[in-house]
Amino acid sequence: MTHLQMIQGRLFLSLIVLQVVLGTFVPLVLLALTSPALRKTPFIKVGDELQRLIYLGAALLVEVGIFSIRWNVVIGGQLFSKSLRGLTVYKVELLGIEGFAMTTALLVLPFVILWVLVKVLPPWLEAEAKVPVAG
Repeated sequence: MTHLQMIQGRLFLSLIVLQVVLGTFVPLVLLALTSPALRKTPFIKVGDELQRLIYLGAALLVEVGIFSIRWNVVIGGQLFSKSLRGLTVYKVELLGIEGFAMTTALLVLPFVILWVLVKVLPPWLEAEAKVPVAG
């Protein structure tokens, strides 16, 4: 099986769709829509709140692209090894050390740690009571 057959077959979704289109081109277009030069045109009206949502969406899509790159390097490298003795099939397990559940837990763990740290050590000052100034 050649590289072209791998790209057109087994790796099409993760390489072309997820990595190239959703992980690269769509975030670039989203960020271009929020550029200061385009925001001055009468055709594109992007408010501050929408701009923040576009930034969040672009960041999440870039993450999808990064995970797709990692998938393609690891799994793609095993599907087409130099010795031609690599894995020919890879099935994602649900449980186990390399399963979907453990992967999801490891992806959620930094957010849980961040939430706990924000509760214990808030990064902002508490709202100070406003005392009227006698004048």
